[in-house]
Amino acid sequence: MEPKEKHLLEGKFEKPNKYLVDKLMTKRMALMSLVMALGTLYLFKNYYEVDLAKGWTMSLTVLAAFQWFNAWNCRSENKSIFQMNPFSNKYLVGATVLVIVLQMLAIYTPVMNPYLKTVPLNLSDWMLIVPIATSIVFAEEIRKFFNKTKILKQI
Repeated sequence: MEPKEKHLLEGKFEKPNKYLVDKLMTKRMALMSLVMALGTLYLFKNYYEVDLAKGWTMSLTVLAAFQWFNAWNCRSENKSIFQMNPFSNKYLVGATVLVIVLQMLAIYTPVMNPYLKTVPLNLSDWMLIVPIATSIVFAEEIRKFFNKTKILKQI
């Protein structure tokens, strides 16, 4: 639902000769999955011996937050997330708000806690989750930078 980029039709076009999952997508999936796995395991290892339910909740929440940020990463393969108007895609804004509300319901409603095996998180927990989840934005920004400089294109 992303609006079309300016000057889209001015580029050089070739016959689309690629698969659904091409080389760029494979690189992006590998990079993003590595960042998500490391961030989630880091949080889980800090909690699982002391409070397993909190470890599960932290892991579930950081994985969800990774996806919130990754959805914004996917707006463009080349353009930086910081160069784009965050409100140009109202559907993405709405979807992000909706999934954050659903995550809060999963964490903070006593009815959902026993079903999802979650526990409420405090502010200090969120102070760990948010920076770790935003690391996916910086990983993708670094990939985009190197992709622009064509260093990674030869790989």
